[in-house]
Amino acid sequence: MDGTVAVDRVGGVGCAANHVPARPTSAEGSRRSRARRPTLSLKLQIELVYDPGCPNVGQARELLTDACRELGVPAVWTEWNSEDPECPEHARNLGSPSVLVNGEDVAPGPHPWKERSPDAGPRCRVYRDGSAIIRVPPMARVLGAIHEAMQPEVG
Repeated sequence: MDGTVAVDRVGGVGCAANHVPARPTSAEGSRRSRARRPTLSLKLQIELVYDPGCPNVGQARELLTDACRELGVPAVWTEWNSEDPECPEHARNLGSPSVLVNGEDVAPGPHPWKERSPDAGPRCRVYRDGSAIIRVPPMARVLGAIHEAMQPEVG
């Protein structure tokens, strides 16, 4: 077994390799269709935004890898080069490196960044962790954001 889990249509968790949803009897099926049942949804989208030439991008990647490993989630994220025309608007003018979880900056605050001018160089971002100034988001902020995103939304 590889540890992969799947969420079935009634919110149970089982191993993906052995997961077979139960088939309702015809009476069960008709009762289920009459009553609106809550659904369980899990969403996790991690984004790393960076400027080319930023010296802290490697450290930010290590931070994300370590945070995902600690929380037991796949170390998968989307990286956005802020100078790339494909970079979405929400990520374009952030400092580098910035980490977003489900579209929210893990260390929000005022961003004095303006639209970048050509050949402006990287807009390096620093973070406060207690009394220290660090070059990547604080691990506690990243862990908290990912943990919060992993909480099920029942609707």
